[in-house]
Formats: sequence, C-alpha cells, structure tokens
Amino acid sequence: MSYLDLPRIHFGGLFFTNPDTINNRISNYDPQVKLTNPDGSYLPRAGWNAVGVAQLWLAECSVLSVAGPAGTLVTDAAADPVIGAAVESPSPSTPKKTADGKGFQDIAKMVDLDPAQQGRSAVYGLRIYVTLAGGAGFSGLMSVPMLQELNGRMALQIGSWSAVGTWMGQITDVTWSGDLSSSPFLVQFQAACSQGIAVKLTVDLHQNSDASRLNPGNNFCYGRVHGALGPIGAGELAQVVPGRMIQVPPPPPAAHAMAGAELESVAPVPKIAPEKILGVTLDARFRKPALAGAELESAAAPPAPWNPAPAQVTSSKSGSLLHVDLGGSIWLKASQAANGVGVSDGTFVVDTGIAVGFQSSAGSFQALANGQVSFASQYQLLSSQNKQVNLIRSAGLVDIALVGNEASLISGRPLLVQVGGTTVLQEPADGALYATEPFYMRFEPGTTGAVQLMARSFGQPIVGQEPLTWQIVDSSGTPSTEIAISWEGPTDAAGLATLTVSTPGGDVTLPPLREPLDSQLYLVFFADPSGQPVGDGYGLGQDANASLTVLRFQSYAAPASPTWQADVGPILQAYARLYPGMKDKLDIGDETTVQSAAPYVYGRMALPVEDPAYMPVTRDLSPTKIQTILQWLKAYLPKS
Repeated sequence: MSYLDLPRIHFGGLFFTNPDTINNRISNYDPQVKLTNPDGSYLPRAGWNAVGVAQLWLAECSVLSVAGPAGTLVTDAAADPVIGAAVESPSPSTPKKTADGKGFQDIAKMVDLDPAQQGRSAVYGLRIYVTLAGGAGFSGLMSVPMLQELNGRMALQIGSWSAVGTWMGQITDVTWSGDLSSSPFLVQFQAACSQGIAVKLTVDLHQNSDASRLNPGNNFCYGRVHGALGPIGAGELAQVVPGRMIQVPPPPPAAHAMAGAELESVAPVPKIAPEKILGVTLDARFRKPALAGAELESAAAPPAPWNPAPAQVTSSKSGSLLHVDLGGSIWLKASQAANGVGVSDGTFVVDTGIAVGFQSSAGSFQALANGQVSFASQYQLLSSQNKQVNLIRSAGLVDIALVGNEASLISGRPLLVQVGGTTVLQEPADGALYATEPFYMRFEPGTTGAVQLMARSFGQPIVGQEPLTWQIVDSSGTPSTEIAISWEGPTDAAGLATLTVSTPGGDVTLPPLREPLDSQLYLVFFADPSGQPVGDGYGLGQDANASLTVLRFQSYAAPASPTWQADVGPILQAYARLYPGMKDKLDIGDETTVQSAAPYVYGRMALPVEDPAYMPVTRDLSPTKIQTILQWLKAYLPKS
C-alpha cells in the first residue's frame, strides 16, 4: 500500500515558501564577498529573496475529492461532508496549538542540503490538519520529505515557476479528533490507516519573480499544491512507492559505472565547476533569458516524454485496480507577461484523449478497456488574491478497473501511456524499479549511516538481489574515496536491502571555494544490475540529481571553555551575514543580543535536527560546533 492505495483523499490549494537565497552561491560564504550596495540594497548575487526565512505552509487548501475502495471518485459534498474540508498546516493565518495547549506549533521549514545540492530540498516539521466543518478530523506530523522528481512542465522556462516536484512522507502518529460519523468516508479512512497515513505532495507554479511582489492573483512566493493521502502498509519506505514507474527508459549507462567500490577502475570523470554540478540554483536550472512578447502560449502538443508517473496494482474481492499518478506528468499551458512574470491558469496542455495500456506480446500498444483518461471536467478554479489557478479534483490520480485477464497481462508487461497514438510514458521492458532512501545524509568524520534499497519488477519484490554498482564523486566531479559504501544485501522477501555509508576519520582537503563552509559534498550515483541509473536523475551535470548526496563536515576540536571572540562569534556572525532575514527576530551576530536571549537560542539549538524550530535553519553546522555554542550559552542561562 501507499498514497496510491484506497481509500484515498485528494486535496489542493496553495503553498507558500520564502527561502533565503544568499546561500545559493558557495562564493557568498566568503566574508570578503560583498552582498550589498552602499545604500544597503542587495546585489544580484544575493538572489531573488535575500531576506527569506525558509518558512513553508499550506494555504487555502481543501479536500477536492475522495476515492473509496472501488476507486469511484466522489467530488460532491452532498455525498460526503469530507469534500470541502479544510486542509491546513501551521501558518501566520492558521496557527495551531501544541498538544498541551500552552503554545503554538512552529511553522515548517524548507531547507537545502548545500549550495551545490538544491534539487533535494527537505521540509522539516510539516503538520497537516484535515478538519470537517463541525471540527472533527485528523492531524499529524509528516516525516521529513526530500524533494524528488524535480522536472520542468512547460515550454516556457522562467525559474522555479516552470518546475514541478514532489515530496513524499508518512504520518505515523495520527491524532483523530471529534465525531467522524457524519463522514462515512472518514470512518472508513480511519480504519484503513491503522499504521498511519502516506502523504504525497505535488508542487508547481512557485512564483519567485521579483516583479510579482504584491501581484494580485500571481503573488510572490506562492505556488500550487496537490496532495494525496492513503494508508501505509507494513514495512514501506516513506519516500518510495512500492510499485511501478512509467517513464521513458533512461539513456545508456555512463561508461565509467563500476562494481562495488573499486574506484581505481573508474575512467576519469570530466571536471565540473563546483557551482555547476547540480545547477547554481533551482531558479537557474529552470531559467532561460526572458522572451519577447506577452503572449507565448505553449498550448501546442507537449514535448515527449512527459514526466514519470508512479503506478501500482491492488486487488481485492471486488476486483483489481491499476492506480496511476499523472499529477506531475502532464505539461501545463503557460504564457509570459511583458515584465517576464510567468502566467498559467494551471490547466493541462493535454487533458483528454489520454490512453493507458500495456505493451502486447507483439510489441504494440494495447489500451486497457477502462484506460481512457480525461481531466477536462476536473478543473476547479481557486480564485485567490494569492494565486488565480485551477486545481485538479483528483490531484491527477486515476484508478482504472481491470477487466478480464488484464490484471494477469500487465503483471509481466510494460505499462504505457499514449496521446493520439504517440507514446509519452513507457515502463522499462523488464519492469524494474530500484529506489533508495534517504536521498541525502550528513556526517562528521568517522560516522556511519544506512540507506535502504527497494527492488521491484512489475511491482513485485525482487528477492536475493545482487549488489548495485555505484560511483562516488566530490563536488567538483572528481572520483572520491573519502566516503565508503558497503552492500548489506541480498534483498529480502519484501525486496528490501541496506547499504551502509561511512566516513573515514580525519579531515579531507577542501577546495578553496568550500573552505568557508568547512565541509565537502559527495554525490553517489547508483546503477541497477543492467547498468541503468537508480533514482530520478541520470549522469553528471547541471540537470542531474544524484541517487544519494553526502555532506561531510570537517572535524572540529571543541574548546573546553569557548569564548565569543575566538569561537562562538565567528560562527554566528557568519550566519547573521548569510541569513539577514533573521535579524528582525534576533540579531545572532551581536554578542549582547545573544547573551540576553540565551535561553531562547539554547532551546532552539538543542532541539533534534528534525524539529522545525531547530537552529540554524539550514542545518549545515556540524554537531560539534553546535555543542560548542551550547556550551558557551550555558553560562548565560538562568541559575536554577
């Protein structure tokens, strides 16, 4: 089971996030690099939101539809009052009290791992609340999701507004409140989610053009979100669908892919500038020079292929269903205003005439009997000052009833999606799906961690899988032995295995550009037994995402009695410079201010790294340096 399984809730609306962009450039960490003009205004190198504070929340979201055990889509509140129920998270306009009622939940934070890895932005502390008009409902804290399937979805490319990405996670500790009996669906949903709720968020149209500030209907820092909530199954990974993936087969494997950790056998990897290996910023990755003209409609046939679509087959006494998530796959209609701001009503370039089928024994496309898909009647306009946009009532998910021997046929044949006779998505010929999580890790020297692997073929576990192959490179693209990986396979009956990642003790030689960060970044590219890349990015370069990214801190000898001048001040002053948006709340670069706020700062820095209130928000300070600051702060805490 997963978010694709039934019963399932679909919601939609907006999300808001305002990341700080100064730290998008590694060179900005050098204290000698100027960030402002003499008048205090920020230079272009500070990015499009120099005073952002990395908050993220849901806005104006509601339940758009639900799908019961038979896959029938319900969109009418008269059929069940869960339709239209509010879907919220802690935000300035929707504060949420803590369990003890004495305070308020902190707003979630969106954080990049490193300036050279911005394709895996993680969300810390996102609490989701689904509430009926009478107050009953459920809520819970989502596990930390890391961005995946980051792709473009329109012909225009003007920053992150033209991108789509997904966050997947789980709510394992669900709080059910009030009388749910007015909603038969919620009663059913609660019973199905005894192990928790799987969450999928698809986000797009995030407006980061400076010209959109206070722009009614297309406001700065707002984007669109569609969500799907389904029951968790035993042993599932939080960020991996235990099913299938319909996609165009990836390009041939790189010639330098190797077995195990035999790095000496690897052909040299072309050097890539440190700020280019994964793109300087998400904005740069999806930005081209502004185009002339205000009407640049992209309503022509979309480029093939579409973005990948997760799929899953479930069976019950009433029959078998194929679940396909096209929510992030189909391209959007879009235009560009004269000032360069992207404009989209959120509708698909292709919203009808979509056929889901499989590859016949003769190699041709064979449509499923119920495989005709249309979203043309599913648009629901959200008329908001923040964003005027259409939502998709099913969040782009479809549930196809399989008839006759279709369930048997597709159990061993590739799934395909066609539009007008053209294949836009195609499952690999062997039906293989290999996936790993987490997508990134942080280490101090001499520490270890585990990566989980899932191996599937046409949705079924691959048991006894032999080791994957992998390549490790540092942030400049140079093969590296500065982290190590060992295979703990073979895969078990559920198709799961473990890889152990470790960082040898001692320090490494940092490139001059990374010395102010006091860390090195490593990219791990896994390949499956056929040599195909594992994950949602292929090869090296500006458009790639590694299967795993490791941030390795340098060692740090914590002083027994730290001082502000020698130890704490230089660390906090660097953060004050890089994250000026914090200054309105607390000037952490000023010794007197920090001393007077010692209990507050200590409380935040002593929190678990997963907590949204953790400081520093970026989580790019080594644990040992955190402990040094905490040790210094203790002298200014109230005496008990």
